Amino acid sequence: MDEDRRKAVGTQGNAASLGENADGLPSSWRVGCWLSEKKKKTFSIHTFSQYCRCRGMELVLIDSSRPLVAQGPFHAILHKLTDVIIKAQEGDTHAQAQLQQVEDYLSSHPEVLVVDPLSSVRSLMDRWTAYHIIQECIPKDKGADIFMPEFVEIKTTDRAEILQLLQEGGVHFPFVCKRSVAQGSASHEMAIIFNAEGLKDLLSPPCVAQNFVNHNAVLHKVFVVGESYFVVERPSLKNFSAGDQSTIYFNSHDVSKAGSSSFLNQLDSRDRVSCLSLPLCREKFEHVLTNIRQQLGITLFGMDIIVENRTSRHAIIDINAFPSYDGVQDPFSVVADHLQSLLTQHTRATVNANTSYHQPSRAEVSVPDSVGPNRASLTDETTYMIGSRTESANSSLIMLPNGMDPNSSELTNGETLAHPRIGGIGLAEIVRRKDLPYTKFGKGQEVYLGGLANGNGPACVTTSAEEDQCCKQLTNGEQLGFVRLAKV
Repeated sequence: MDEDRRKAVGTQGNAASLGENADGLPSSWRVGCWLSEKKKKTFSIHTFSQYCRCRGMELVLIDSSRPLVAQGPFHAILHKLTDVIIKAQEGDTHAQAQLQQVEDYLSSHPEVLVVDPLSSVRSLMDRWTAYHIIQECIPKDKGADIFMPEFVEIKTTDRAEILQLLQEGGVHFPFVCKRSVAQGSASHEMAIIFNAEGLKDLLSPPCVAQNFVNHNAVLHKVFVVGESYFVVERPSLKNFSAGDQSTIYFNSHDVSKAGSSSFLNQLDSRDRVSCLSLPLCREKFEHVLTNIRQQLGITLFGMDIIVENRTSRHAIIDINAFPSYDGVQDPFSVVADHLQSLLTQHTRATVNANTSYHQPSRAEVSVPDSVGPNRASLTDETTYMIGSRTESANSSLIMLPNGMDPNSSELTNGETLAHPRIGGIGLAEIVRRKDLPYTKFGKGQEVYLGGLANGNGPACVTTSAEEDQCCKQLTNGEQLGFVRLAKV
């Protein structure tokens, strides 16, 4: 990655300010950002980073060629990893390694907020799966108002089998044929099949066949950001009926982009006379948006909705994760506000979950005489942990000789030690889990504990092996002085 471009967004690495304000929130948040080059351009990542900076968030462009641990710590990771996921599914070993790195990092850092969960994004990348989810999110008593057009997944090229699938699934001619994978440029390539003869023109399986619904060539793109949403009207396919017409291939992005003018989105003369404008009724779909957010835990997504021309029923015809937000007024401010809100809620929830843990002041932290601010003389044969004694609530550093089980967390006087995470975000008590029972120092990292030079703090960070600094320069001009705890 171009070094100058990375610096323009802000890549202070592990030297970020992790101090806290009076309300317990960090003085700034570090947000790792993993987007494709295309997404960086369409979403204007450098403009977005400026909006984030004004809200106390440092946007860090993640370098996929470097370990995530070396680029952290992060309070949150904002991503669109759909291209990587698709390549990994197709057997690309490099993409598989990248995806595994992300999953391993998130598994070992459960305190990091992910926007949005990888499992939820995967669900929306497969049209057959996503359409079933939408069906589940439409309340049964709302079927008269909003629906998902009938669809089936086709995995065969046998004409008789396809006809049987269509009949069993309630799919009739004409129908739209879409690729099952709802990601990448190829996902916009579609076909309208008008009759049985046209089945030979189906896209390569697996694909999805979905009933075509006449909607007077108007598409409503609903862009969701948290609990808010924005509707942008776009041109769409004109009205069609079954018949002897030949298959029509089209690119949905080209047909429905702003200002598009094509024979496919120009109503026939009879329709221009008889068709009235079909306004979108927000009350008909708002509950579906809420159900999708709750079921998937996803906050950034887009839905395509059309209004059936004869009944005014609303049809949801597609959904995708982290859309372009093209046409939304000031999308950078909206998404930045949402990200700030998520981080605030996430941080407060974490603090509330650890109310029994005493956040030590700098004076309360005790370290061995051998450890000074300018040197580290801890040995590789020793494990060091820092935490608070549950009774006295004083912070202390303990030494565990080789062979001693650190999971016991027991001191010689019988007290137990609540271990906070080192290398995570501040001093937060570890939630006991099988795969993460105690604090670990990363290989090749140095761990520091300290406070802002102005007296605020405390904070802890890790630095890479080549960084040998005990005083880190922060982006706001302050300096963070650290006492080095360990070098491994």
